[in-house]
Amino acid sequence: MPLQRSAKRRVWALIWAGVALSIFGVQPVSAEFEIQESTIDPGEIQLQYRGAWHSGLPKGEIGPILPDDEIAPLRQSQEFELQFSVTSHWLLALTHAFDESIDDNFSLTAIEVESQVELITLEGNGLGLAVQGGVEQPLQRAQEEEPFSYHFGPIVELSQNKFLLTLNPLFFKETGDLAEQEGFGFEYGWQAKYDVSKRLSLALEMFGEVEDMANAGPFDEQEHSIGPAFYYTFEQDWEEDGKKKSRELVLSLGAQFGLTDATSDMALKVFIGYEYF
Repeated sequence: MPLQRSAKRRVWALIWAGVALSIFGVQPVSAEFEIQESTIDPGEIQLQYRGAWHSGLPKGEIGPILPDDEIAPLRQSQEFELQFSVTSHWLLALTHAFDESIDDNFSLTAIEVESQVELITLEGNGLGLAVQGGVEQPLQRAQEEEPFSYHFGPIVELSQNKFLLTLNPLFFKETGDLAEQEGFGFEYGWQAKYDVSKRLSLALEMFGEVEDMANAGPFDEQEHSIGPAFYYTFEQDWEEDGKKKSRELVLSLGAQFGLTDATSDMALKVFIGYEYF
């Protein structure tokens, strides 16, 4: 059914609230929290915004090393992504990452190009499987600190009635003069989601990263976090020239709580996704 006017106003209010937070927030975080789905719909266009706000960051990660009793300043970053499904089993994605540094210099810091191929389509209860891969190029000032890298990994979805488990393991490798890895790095995200209703879903999510598996070090020196999130979906379906059309708006708000000393104490994450096909 089409969105009612009052619902549309609430949606746009949430969107502008997210944009305002991204513009007026303070210091940036190094990465976003993303859960990638395996399913690809032919001809679909997706626009995504992901933002993260961290508090209680590990000491000495930005600027001078802070005293033990002082909490590092709040940091944030944001990503804008465009996805296009070329076929029913292949999509391309372009992501722009923006950071606001310690000196309040807001700039584009990286651009990422990814490709995803769907191998097993998730239909009802069962398994969905895809593979993804891509490259990330630091830009502007970030080129002096971060190396070029590439990444790859599977996307696994397991569905049972109203429950959906999504696994996003990812391997990455740095290249060039700034690379410091001996082996591959590893990062992951997983999500256990329950559909409360057609529109509302509740989820438990966990994310983590090991910068170099050849020198992983103790668990407490790695980044790992876990926390809840909710997803609210607005959908509209119609026919145009005998073809079925659909658009979908997804709003999500969640929190992540650090499990190690190397992870921020808490992070607020926001996701806004729009799909059209």
